[in-house]
Amino acid sequence: PFPENSFDKLTALECAFHFDTREDFFAEAFRVLQPGGRLAIADCLPRVGREINFWLRVNSK
Repeated sequence: PFPENSFDKLTALECAFHFDTREDFFAEAFRVLQPGGRLAIADCLPRVGREINFWLRVNSK
């Protein structure tokens, strides 16, 4: 693991769906961020309904 306060910026792209627990992720992210550091998260979580059914069909081919 990285030492505390190692980074001024962190990015987490397309990964939140795979976290075992979001609490553990955020605890570690804020541990390694410097005071005043920034965390950027971008993720695409499908809504329940037609949209998720479309992606399930696409991924099953």
